[in-house]
Amino acid sequence: MDSFAFGQAAEASGDMPVFLDRLVDRMDYAVIGPTDGRTRVLNTAIMPYAAVCHVERDFGDGRLSGCTGFLIAPRLVMTAAHCVFSRPRQLFGRSPVPTRVRITPGRDGVRTPLGQQWARRWYGMRRFVENRDVMADVGVIVLSRPFERVQRALATGAPNDARLRNIHANRLLHVAGYPGDKPTGTMWEHGERLDRFTSQALYYSVDTCPGHSGSAVWIRSKRSGPVKVIGVHVAGPRPHEGGAWGCRPGVPMAPAGAVNRGIRLTEAILSAAHDAASGRSNSLFMELGRESR
Repeated sequence: MDSFAFGQAAEASGDMPVFLDRLVDRMDYAVIGPTDGRTRVLNTAIMPYAAVCHVERDFGDGRLSGCTGFLIAPRLVMTAAHCVFSRPRQLFGRSPVPTRVRITPGRDGVRTPLGQQWARRWYGMRRFVENRDVMADVGVIVLSRPFERVQRALATGAPNDARLRNIHANRLLHVAGYPGDKPTGTMWEHGERLDRFTSQALYYSVDTCPGHSGSAVWIRSKRSGPVKVIGVHVAGPRPHEGGAWGCRPGVPMAPAGAVNRGIRLTEAILSAAHDAASGRSNSLFMELGRESR
């Protein structure tokens, strides 16, 4: 049975929201073999993990489904555009935009040591929303107030090609977020080399699973030094017929040579994101939703 037929069956049975979540889970991400290198973050209240946010979306049915985001300013969370604009929901005639979004920095399972709040506004890159451009899969979420217990936001950068070649040779890329194949609300991290890059994307063998969408792709300038975000994790290789590679029981890990993908940050993206946070109009991001008071 193809995905459309499954969708019709789900509609008839009343299980459409669950079906749509699972459809999204099949579309990307991978644990790159031969082993799963992800480790659980045990102290989520320290930097940089305190600025990594669990992003929960309600698409109008009261269910909260998860993504990841990260603070780039006290009231500004960056994530993947597909976390705030769901193409599968749109294709099946449902609202693609969440009615509300909850942000929890440094979540650790049931613990929320740094607090949580409902977001004020959320945006997606116009090229992703209107033109289905997967290389514009970046979203931003604006908060009503800063999280008082988060020391600072994550530093961001837009390295040029020469710097990325140096990172390829000398640094690891790290991704930390909230994968759905692990206990709810637990943060998991992995680091691997940058495989290659283009003008718009970063490709790497960092292990990720659904729920990691919107995670920061960061580097450390030194072994124990501060981090700098250079990308937003968004996708993986074409999925195995059983779903995302290595992210479900019985589904094999992705073969050697497979890569996951992040959107490469540019000065234009970063500037437009801060414009959105300040309520200034710009050509890159469009407002998708806002809290209802």
